[in-house]
Amino acid sequence: MLRAIGSKVDLDKNGDSQYYSLVADLLESDVVNEMKQYTHHGNTTCFQHCLNVSYYNYKLCKFFSLNERAGARAGLLHDLFLYDWHTYVPPKGERLHGFTHAGKALENVRKNFYVTELECDIIEKHMFPLNITALPKYRETLVIVITDKVCGTMEVFAYRGLVIKEFFRRTFRKKSVE
Repeated sequence: MLRAIGSKVDLDKNGDSQYYSLVADLLESDVVNEMKQYTHHGNTTCFQHCLNVSYYNYKLCKFFSLNERAGARAGLLHDLFLYDWHTYVPPKGERLHGFTHAGKALENVRKNFYVTELECDIIEKHMFPLNITALPKYRETLVIVITDKVCGTMEVFAYRGLVIKEFFRRTFRKKSVE
């Protein structure tokens, strides 16, 4: 069962079939499933993060009468960089991950899938305003800029919340009296 963070909707073929029909081929691809190997934010995998962004991109694009197909597909592919950025050491002269991963993701996407100009813009420019020169060309790109930041923040705080909750549980649990 596929589910986005904070959502109670199943995103597989038995749940939100409209969303699933837009991304089914991507969800079944080996290269997309490879993202499950890498931790991204907190204890969220890169795959789960991209699923979160994809679903909420789809919902927002649909709400604003934008291209929900491009939002869903680009959202699922936007972080297809395929390495653990926590341990990645950039070669001399290469900028840090935050500045380069969108380009690496787009390169991997183009190698493995057909993507439209709109989808390319969404993937390449999703790190605006960190990448200040990568100005969004489409409204759908602005949607992912916001969605990506919101999902990443939710993932980090969900993880931090679990850590804090566990700390308090262990610290203040009642000691058994013998």
